Amino acid sequence: MKSRKLYFDAPGHDFLEAIPVGNGRLGALIMGEVVREQVILNENSMWSGCREDGNRDDAALYLPKIRALLREGRNYEAQQLFEQHFTCKGLGSNYGHGADAPFGCYQIFGMLNLSYFQALTHGREGGYAVKDYARTLDFGTGIAQVSFEAGEVKFKREWIPSNKYEALYLHLTASGEKKINLSLGLDRDENFVVEKYSEDTLLMTGQLDDGRGGDEGVHYACAAKVIPINGRVLDRGMRLAVMEADEAVVIVTMRTDMAGFMGRPETDAKEETLQDLERAAAVSIEEVKEDYIDWYLKQASATALEFGNLTVNESLPTPERVKRFAKGEKDPGLVALYVDFAKHLMISSSQKGGIPANLQGIWSDEIQTPWNGDWHLNAQQEIYWLVEKAGLSDNHLPFLELTKELVEPGKVTAQKYYNARGWIAHTMTNPWGVTNPMEDAAWGSTAGSAAWQCHHLFEHYLYTRDKDYLEWAWPVMKGAAEFYADMLVEDPETGWLVTSPSSSPENHFYDEEGRVCALCEGPAYDRELVSALFDYCLQAQHVLHNDPEFAEHLGKLSEKLAPVEIAPDGRIREWGKDYQEARIFHRHLAHLWGVYPGSQISYEKTPKLARAAEKSLVFRGKTTAGWAVGYRLCVAARLRMAQEAYGYLQDTFKTSTSGNLMNLAYHCDETLLHHDLPKIGTTKYQFQLDGNQANATGVLLMLADDDVRVNAEGGMDIFISLLPALPAELSEGETKGLRMKGGISLDMKWKDAALTEAVLRGEPGQRLTAAYREKKIAVVLDEDGICRLDACAFSA
Repeated sequence: MKSRKLYFDAPGHDFLEAIPVGNGRLGALIMGEVVREQVILNENSMWSGCREDGNRDDAALYLPKIRALLREGRNYEAQQLFEQHFTCKGLGSNYGHGADAPFGCYQIFGMLNLSYFQALTHGREGGYAVKDYARTLDFGTGIAQVSFEAGEVKFKREWIPSNKYEALYLHLTASGEKKINLSLGLDRDENFVVEKYSEDTLLMTGQLDDGRGGDEGVHYACAAKVIPINGRVLDRGMRLAVMEADEAVVIVTMRTDMAGFMGRPETDAKEETLQDLERAAAVSIEEVKEDYIDWYLKQASATALEFGNLTVNESLPTPERVKRFAKGEKDPGLVALYVDFAKHLMISSSQKGGIPANLQGIWSDEIQTPWNGDWHLNAQQEIYWLVEKAGLSDNHLPFLELTKELVEPGKVTAQKYYNARGWIAHTMTNPWGVTNPMEDAAWGSTAGSAAWQCHHLFEHYLYTRDKDYLEWAWPVMKGAAEFYADMLVEDPETGWLVTSPSSSPENHFYDEEGRVCALCEGPAYDRELVSALFDYCLQAQHVLHNDPEFAEHLGKLSEKLAPVEIAPDGRIREWGKDYQEARIFHRHLAHLWGVYPGSQISYEKTPKLARAAEKSLVFRGKTTAGWAVGYRLCVAARLRMAQEAYGYLQDTFKTSTSGNLMNLAYHCDETLLHHDLPKIGTTKYQFQLDGNQANATGVLLMLADDDVRVNAEGGMDIFISLLPALPAELSEGETKGLRMKGGISLDMKWKDAALTEAVLRGEPGQRLTAAYREKKIAVVLDEDGICRLDACAFSA
């Protein structure tokens, strides 16, 4: 399959025109300016704030009263009591502005300021009369490149974020001798000092705000070294300068001393940064480049996607293609490019053994990153929806490790707030292990987060079939299940068990007196999540057989869990009662979790609930928040709504995709069916990684879907659906290596919207059910672990 590129014919000027690169820990945003360029530098542990106990010691004393008020239908009074005594102690996230609070904020590391065409002893050379400018990100190599011609000399700049050598490399070359002239410096907006470490190296150091006015903040260091080939390094104070080189390499290394998070030891940021620099400088740029491409392609080429019937010239700049697609032009190649970009973002921001990707991956150009750049634990778990399907299973591990990291602090929160065993996390967390409710009941009281995190834990097992991993994950899953087993209360009217207190993430309803409320008991979101968690634990015990008493206990509790219900208007009932929605067209689809990423609701298994879910999706209307469009796309694909799913894909380009394909989080007026569209390109909206991952996942769900259960013998009952929601606009294409649950890999071709070939790969003798156009067949993989199918196989 072809290698695609993100392509620009002009330099970028801000975040949403930049090319993002990264090695999982280090990141940069490449603008590609010809004469003067400011490169945004990032490192995934660059967090202000400090460890703080935000748990209220007396919260559990108020739990019975809050529950009693909810049971009496006095939600407004319950919410007031919750906000007074059941939220966090202190500032919490500071309403998403935690840069100067103990909660902290992920933030920009600094700026690498580059001046080109500057022979500092005698003015400027011609860097303005430029032709054939191109700025690209090649998904066949992972390398970002800027090239152009000036003064009959061809210049090329390549950016290589090496994972092996823990450094960011800039390689500058030209077609003529002695044509590389540049100077460089380092700075950031606050809390920094720059020194000349040596004649060819700058060192920037500082300490971030701990949010308390003390000295507990994270220390950091950044070093930049320039290595000229046949040129001179000039002494220019706090800048490095190179004159008349044939080529040059700039190396940047960065570290912080953040310790105690995900096993991070205490270190000296400055010392480690300089050690990284020494190692990075000892390797030739050719070796660095070769190693990086190999590292990148081992991940990016695990899966491949191609669409035919191209009607748009792929030589057009990517921003132009985005504009045309948003206006309704067909460009299947852009859809494939979007998936490539989503994989690139994940590879660049989440690597085994590291910190998980945050709301913006690893890229931030501000001190106060939107929503603190933290880990939201409701719908923003979309960040890791794509990894397993795209063959990036190892890239999932940092988030799974984060979940385990929250167990110990989560135990304290569970005890202090709910008098419960096990562990709980609420709406968001940070490197300091926050698990308590946040400062606002409307969005900080979500109780389903731990169950959703455990969904990721079990999904990883379903894709990998790794029993040793499942043994590692079991105590985490069991701890979350213990919490919900203790937290559940019985509804005296029905006898069902429901969560209390809780909320449907960030959504609101009117009580009987017309007051806006969020706090409730037993929302559909929790019903679906807790039911799924208990079921995952029972399935895990079919494999592990190490806790039969707990499994028996969960089995009995599962029989009493409140079911998902259908409201009188035919939709999924979002709350435990038929409340009137305050914002009818809300961005969240929390009540449809059981459709996706869960799997309790589908037309194959629960047609009545599926019809109610479809009605709920349509009624909810459109949105402009990119992650929420992506959620709608995935739900539509799971419900086999092919053209509706493609419509959501168009929406994401129309309302929430920047010219560099970064997905944007813009919240429209959720009381209006027809809202004003954002003016992308004229207003800066914040990038969120979750939207890119969710939309890319939705594209793959159109092409293939799966459902798996671990049976009583510990084996897997596997169901795979081929082309379940294929829209007319993507009627020709091919996939390679698409991952299915059960350890299955899928290669597939289709033309004129019809399957022409499907190759399933797994273990020899593995059995599964395959479906195509409502026909199902039993499949057994041969002695090589392969089965080949076409449309005729389903015609019998």
